[in-house]
Amino acid sequence: MKAFTPLCCAAAMAACSFSASAQSSRSLPSGNAGVTVYGVAATEMVHVTNFSDGTHVGSSNRLESSKVTASRLGFIGSEDLGGGLSAVFNLEMGYALDTGAQSNATATFNRSSLVGLRGGFGTVTVGRQWDVEDDILSRYFIFGGYGVFQFSEFAAISDTVINSVKYVSPNYGGVTVRGLYGFGERVTGRIAELAVNYAAGGPLEMGATYRTQKDINGYNTQLSTVGASYKLPSTAWGDWRVHGGYAWSKPQLPGSHRTAAYDVGLVWSPASNTNITLDYVARDQKGTANDSRFVRLGGEYFLSKRTSVIANLIALQNKGTASQRFYGVGAAGEDQSVVSIGLRHAF
Repeated sequence: MKAFTPLCCAAAMAACSFSASAQSSRSLPSGNAGVTVYGVAATEMVHVTNFSDGTHVGSSNRLESSKVTASRLGFIGSEDLGGGLSAVFNLEMGYALDTGAQSNATATFNRSSLVGLRGGFGTVTVGRQWDVEDDILSRYFIFGGYGVFQFSEFAAISDTVINSVKYVSPNYGGVTVRGLYGFGERVTGRIAELAVNYAAGGPLEMGATYRTQKDINGYNTQLSTVGASYKLPSTAWGDWRVHGGYAWSKPQLPGSHRTAAYDVGLVWSPASNTNITLDYVARDQKGTANDSRFVRLGGEYFLSKRTSVIANLIALQNKGTASQRFYGVGAAGEDQSVVSIGLRHAF
């Protein structure tokens, strides 16, 4: 346990100063015709230990495009077709604020490129779109870049699926159902997903997802998740919410291992312009000693409705030959600590 204990102590001491934000949910507009241009410009100054470039391992000071909220530029819109039916679309690209480059060199609209219909039946969209896990799990797992989906077996907890069809049901007493099918087209392999979520406006929210993916070589990987969130009664100290999530990866690929991950966390809002999160996230690779875990303290302080200061303290521990990381390519058995502070502006 190299950096794990001292940085945890530092995180606890800093809790009174900073706040954190989870990735916000994505939604499509409805109603009258219109197109909205939107985006996020965000960056972080980062100090990271045990940064590996594949040859050398050491500390690194970096200016990064923010992991907490990826910089993006998007176009979203709808058209009222009458009779309660609307056409909807979304095009969104990611970019690196520190360099100005596209975040994906081969796909301009790498974050979303979809069109669909919305009506009393729900919403059907086709194209490149976020998976059903990303739709609901940000209330149960910590998101905002430094999250469980950084673990190699759990990237699908927040990812886009190309060549896909997605359905989102109407809200039935707080219950929504989502389904997605990705055709693969011998590029990514076929993907099928299902999600059920309950959020009726009360203190309790909960959801579950299931995903199966058959790669182009015929190997299947299953990913299941379940999570819950509960908002505690408000106090003189502010608002509090506890959350927890559990994920299970079951791959068929020879040499791979079944792996579990879980997240237990607390969100504290001491003021209307301040949020603080503290999470413990663990990865358990079955049948090996190559496990990983991290503690993350994150924060966000809003200077205005659209501009905020963000900060994070993270202590990641790798056991055995595990090489999980937030920056670099990872090095077997090496821990990693991250200290970051940044600025985010939404437009």
